[in-house]
This record gives sequence, C-alpha cells and structure tokens, in this order.
Amino acid sequence: MSSPSIALHGIVAGLHHVAIVVESIEKARLVYQGVLGLGGGGDVEFVPDQKVRVLVVHAGGQRIELVEPASPDSPVAGFLAKRGPGLHHLAYKVHDIEAAIAACKAAGLRMIDEKPRPGAHHCRIAFVHPSATGGVLSELVEEPRAH
Repeated sequence: MSSPSIALHGIVAGLHHVAIVVESIEKARLVYQGVLGLGGGGDVEFVPDQKVRVLVVHAGGQRIELVEPASPDSPVAGFLAKRGPGLHHLAYKVHDIEAAIAACKAAGLRMIDEKPRPGAHHCRIAFVHPSATGGVLSELVEEPRAH
C-alpha cells in the first residue's frame, strides 16, 4: 500500500462536516440550537439514497449534520440500534470525487463506494471503509459545481 498522505495530497480540501446520528432531529435541535446556540438549522432534508433525514447546524464555521434514520432499513437505523446515538462519520471536502476515489483505491484504502452516489444538498459522495482509517467512517464530499 502506498502512503495515503502522499496519494491524497492536494485532493482533500478540508473538513466538510461532522455527522452525528440522532434518534430524533426535533429533540436534537432543542439541544444543538436551543442549549448550545448553534446557528443554521433551516429545513430538514430527506436523502432518499440513504433513507435519512438531515439537519445542518453550524458551530462557527464548522458544519455539523444531525442525521436521523427515516426508515427501519436505513444503514443509519442499523448503526443507531447497534451503537446508539453519537458520532457517525467525518466528511472531507474534495473538488473531484472521481480523482479522490481513485487516489484512495490506488493507496490501497478499502472503499464502501467504488463510484460516487447522491448525498445531501445535491452533493456527490463516497464512503471510505472505517477499517482503512483507524476505525472512523470517512466520507468524501464533492459539492455541486456552479454552472
């Protein structure tokens, strides 16, 4: 396996978001916005591909996604049943998701997604298996390109 730090140099542009699995977005909103005073938190988005509902809040400049399963067969529902609410994954911003996936594969990282799929907010995403990143599920996120 080649060095991931060399293979991904220049591809990861920064941290895109931290995802937290919650049992109820409405209850979590009371804590994250009400008690902690985090900003954002507009409309909840349904992501059909992952069968989840997502609420974005901001801690300063950092984006946090509160993720609630929208169906019992959602992968997030399985995570919630097995591990309970809490940190789900870290997401990294990339400008070219195909190049990022190729670099990860070339570095020998195990991928959950071999090709991009639709994510929240019209982004394209791919997940890196947690076994490749020290037990942390990692997501690659390419934001929509302006036309």
